[in-house]
Amino acid sequence: MKKTLLILITTSLLSCGKSSGNNNETEKKEATPPSLADASACILGYQTKLDQLLPLEIIQKHYTGDMSKAKKKYNYRPEAKKHDMDMDTYEYTWESSRSRKMKMMGQEMDVPTPNRIGLKWVGSDLFMINKKATPLECFKAFYRNASAAEKEAAFKKAGETLKEKGYDEKTTKTATDMAKDLSADEIIFKDISGVGEAASWRIKDKYLTVLVGKITFQILADVSTNDEENITLAKKLALEVLNKCK
Repeated sequence: MKKTLLILITTSLLSCGKSSGNNNETEKKEATPPSLADASACILGYQTKLDQLLPLEIIQKHYTGDMSKAKKKYNYRPEAKKHDMDMDTYEYTWESSRSRKMKMMGQEMDVPTPNRIGLKWVGSDLFMINKKATPLECFKAFYRNASAAEKEAAFKKAGETLKEKGYDEKTTKTATDMAKDLSADEIIFKDISGVGEAASWRIKDKYLTVLVGKITFQILADVSTNDEENITLAKKLALEVLNKCK
């Protein structure tokens, strides 16, 4: 339910953010330059080999903290024709002393935050849903911070869609309230320069999404209370991935 609603809200936000002008952009899409196409294909070739794309020795080259208790978690579906952002995850996790506050159903709670380093996704994520002229334009339109008015309109539209799909009033309200809690922050994304064609840091979830041609990959880096340290580590690891596919 949560995933379905978030997809609906994302789609609604994108439609709210579109200009009302003539949109012939999809008819004159620009071709991806050969070098980017090659890099995209190379990175995509590691879709079921994420541990080879970002091996432990490369992680430890840039992260010098104690990883002696880190456990490798690698989930993917090799049989799937279309890989899933929530399923395809390769990471090293271990305990930390950090926690973060989360608000769920009107209640605030402290949630333990483990250390995490790895890759969350390689492929074409939801950013292409906007269907703008180029992948770069799609990326920038998707990974942006929506206004309060846009969010409210998106929640309303998503709720109406859930009702059309047959969900009752109580279920729809519960799901919508949950989505409001999850997207309560005004600033969700932070633009990051110096890596890929474009990159965006998801502030709460601690991962860097990097655009290469028509695909993205996501670097998990949650090892510090200082977010600049997390971002610096994520950029270094992202550059290692890009260098592997020059």
